[in-house]
Amino acid sequence: MPRVSFYTLGCRLNQADTGHVADDLQRHGYELAPWGETAELLVVNSCAVTGTASQKTRQVLRQARRRFPEAFLVLMGCDATVDSKTWAEGPTVPDLIVPNPRPAPLSELLPAGLPRAATSLRVAPGTPEDGFVIPGVSDYSERTRANLKVQDGCDFFCSYCIVPHTRGRARSRALADVLREAEELLARGYRELVLSGVNITSYSHDGVDLAGLLEKLLALGPGFRLRLGSAEPGPVLPRVVEVMASSSQLCRFLHLPLQYGEDELLRRMRRRYSVAEYEALTMLAMERLPGLCLGADVIVGFPGETAESFATTKAFIERMPFGLLHVFVYSPRQGTAAAKMPGRPSKALAEERSTELIALGEAKARAFAEQHVGKTLEVLIEEEQPQPRGWSDNYLQVTITEQTAPIAVNTLQRVLITAAGDKRQLTGHALP
Repeated sequence: MPRVSFYTLGCRLNQADTGHVADDLQRHGYELAPWGETAELLVVNSCAVTGTASQKTRQVLRQARRRFPEAFLVLMGCDATVDSKTWAEGPTVPDLIVPNPRPAPLSELLPAGLPRAATSLRVAPGTPEDGFVIPGVSDYSERTRANLKVQDGCDFFCSYCIVPHTRGRARSRALADVLREAEELLARGYRELVLSGVNITSYSHDGVDLAGLLEKLLALGPGFRLRLGSAEPGPVLPRVVEVMASSSQLCRFLHLPLQYGEDELLRRMRRRYSVAEYEALTMLAMERLPGLCLGADVIVGFPGETAESFATTKAFIERMPFGLLHVFVYSPRQGTAAAKMPGRPSKALAEERSTELIALGEAKARAFAEQHVGKTLEVLIEEEQPQPRGWSDNYLQVTITEQTAPIAVNTLQRVLITAAGDKRQLTGHALP
């Protein structure tokens, strides 16, 4: 039985894509092997969201080719799409380049016998289709949660983002196919499904939007929970919040990319909301969902950022009830509108501002965690040793320090929180 090994860079959507490819290859006779072990087939699922991500892809390919020179090396994903000509040249070229969207399952694209060649074989991308179907069930070995891909692509074309060029236009997965895979994942024992896509708030199929999709997934029964991946601010979200408020099976976690806290920079970024609209939406969510963990992304060092705009952004973040903050220094991506914009702050100044916001985010995360001391949380256990540990529905990591009976992995366990630490870390006692 030939062996295949995967290395996945980037987002949850990439993880979902890798899971589907892994399922496809296993159904065609391959055995999964951990990355770094000998395998006849090596697959790198690449990311292109920043120049750093592309460099990481090159590094992984070089190391794989050096360590396993006889293996058949496949490059798939976003960087295979946007930089395909680059990949076809150089000493560590992959044997097969598969851009997005894949025109067929990888099992159908591999040459018989996996012969090595002097030059890369590049397949043509498929055609993006709305109401798409993904055969099989995504494979997530050794995990308690599964990414459920519901959408792909994006029509927003934010000025800093290459993803519309690497993923194509926005399109939704067929409703029946989403429900089919969800049922099969639950039958395999997963206790949490994470809805994944480039822009899941744009989901629409058979007259069902994201809020309606959540309702249909909840109708599959009890005993599991649903978590939203990153969700763009938009008109469907108030209805999504109401569905979340109606069921304890929906995790109290909402990651709404902010990107900046000042309107002029948001316009330069081509974001589709104002600061006031973002604040109104998040305040609605906080009011309707007590204990909600509100997460956000923020970019500093974007072209046009000034001391005044940064101060405005920092003040906005200070007054917002964020429980999780991801801070990024702007990284120009060739092929985007922002890459040609003037007025970019120096790297040193951008790093300084990033440090300030990271510290602010850490303080907010600690404060959010401390609010839960004395409360009871339901925790999905992911580790048994040295102590049971897992994640609450509102994205706090909980370690159980006292228990009256063994607690198995993949168990939803009620825990009384007794103490809080740094970076959303909690400890507590297991309840009967």
